[in-house]
Amino acid sequence: MKSSSVKSQGIRASRRFGAFVVTFTAVYAVVYYIVLVNNWPLFSYGPAVGEWTLFNHGASDGPTMYWYGWIATSAIVAAALGALASLLPDQLSRWLWPGLAWLVPLAAIGAIFRLLGGYFTH
Repeated sequence: MKSSSVKSQGIRASRRFGAFVVTFTAVYAVVYYIVLVNNWPLFSYGPAVGEWTLFNHGASDGPTMYWYGWIATSAIVAAALGALASLLPDQLSRWLWPGLAWLVPLAAIGAIFRLLGGYFTH
């Protein structure tokens, strides 16, 4: 009796993890694009002066890096929505197609390339 209980808990845990992974990857790609377009970093970094600031603030001197902040913002939002998706009942989590974990990020890469307008190809 114990082995079937443990096995069913393992299947349920793997479904929850699968729901988290699919949701995280799809949401991360979409949120990263939105954050990039609107320049909504959680923090910014000025490497010339070693200055970390919250949100979208330029460094007091030199260039400012926003990429780390975009990654953090996207990861927090995707983790929160992935955690919510992992709490869905098994019947609803089965509707999450695993192909979304590949399809949405690939579409986001194409959208970002289009957004850059061939910047890297000049």
